Amino acid sequence: MELLSIFRLFYLLGAGYALFFCILIFSKRNKTMADKILGIWLIILAAQLIIPFLYLTDLNIYYKYAGVEIVFFVFHPVFLHFYIKLMIGKIPTVKNIIYTVIPIVISEIAGLSFFLYPSGQRLDFIEGKILLPPVFYPFLVFIIAYFYYYAAINYKELRIYKNTVLQVYSYRENVDLLWLRRLVFLFSSIIIIVFPVSLVSYFYFHSIVFADYFFYLTLVIFIFLLGFWGYQQGEIFSMNGGAATTNGKTENKSTSLSLETKLLFKQKAAELKQVMLSSKPYMNPKLTIHDLAQSVQIPPHQLSKIIYFEFKCNFFEFINSYRIQEFKDKAFSREFRNLTILAIALECGFNSKSSFNRIFKESTGITPGEFLKHHHP
Repeated sequence: MELLSIFRLFYLLGAGYALFFCILIFSKRNKTMADKILGIWLIILAAQLIIPFLYLTDLNIYYKYAGVEIVFFVFHPVFLHFYIKLMIGKIPTVKNIIYTVIPIVISEIAGLSFFLYPSGQRLDFIEGKILLPPVFYPFLVFIIAYFYYYAAINYKELRIYKNTVLQVYSYRENVDLLWLRRLVFLFSSIIIIVFPVSLVSYFYFHSIVFADYFFYLTLVIFIFLLGFWGYQQGEIFSMNGGAATTNGKTENKSTSLSLETKLLFKQKAAELKQVMLSSKPYMNPKLTIHDLAQSVQIPPHQLSKIIYFEFKCNFFEFINSYRIQEFKDKAFSREFRNLTILAIALECGFNSKSSFNRIFKESTGITPGEFLKHHHP
């Protein structure tokens, strides 16, 4: 099979994947707004891949639609941005939507002006036989800035969310959106590489074939991961008001506390220690700061501050430090001597082997196996 046929098949499979996952998502009974955004985006991604498929299949057909890929291209960063917002429980406001639509409209107007040229000339522009008129250069700069801007704010949204999760949950599985961070990293990497390569190829070598192949091949991989992980994810996360937030705003962890507040925090910290040792709430693998706050009768936002100021860590680190110590105690006791490392870890409040290994190594610098080997009595 010749190389171009392989690319053509790959593009067709990518479009098929997108439509397949789209059907699965829209077939869900309890579809969320994030699901609907993802489903629509997958349709646009499928349409995006049909264009290079037509180019490699029948140039006479593509000839009529040369440049139409520009129309789909500008939607990707916006759909990813809204999908992220909905996944982390932030419903976009009307103002936010309007500000987002404006650059799309500008992009589409500039892109559609490209279609004022005859089909043949458009194809020559795309293949680099004739360079684009300078009037389009500001549009190219705008598009690059537009994509890089969304890559930056999408990363920022997920970083803030990750920090918030550690203030609320004692576990990461299904709440830290690691898969979505990986997708954003992949999408950003594609964009960061594609634009410079495309510009150099186009203006110096009068061809963007290599950049096109790279973009569409990585786009197929992105579509598969997006559809697979997005379909599995299911629900929008709710932070239950946020332990470290008040009315959706991040708690100001200022180091300047009044003497009265410091004394109160020390008293509550002592009470918290007592509860942790006597009741062992950390044994609950699904423990959240709301559960612990109820146990110690302290408002969640205040408990978050006490943990931060008195124990110098976040909720996630605080709870898992007790779980790790519990593991160390149990690992050398006669009662648990015959159990596997995983079985002991599950007894201590961890909910998976991978989670336990990662948290243990982050805390101690060594793996559980290495710890048992070097500290066995």
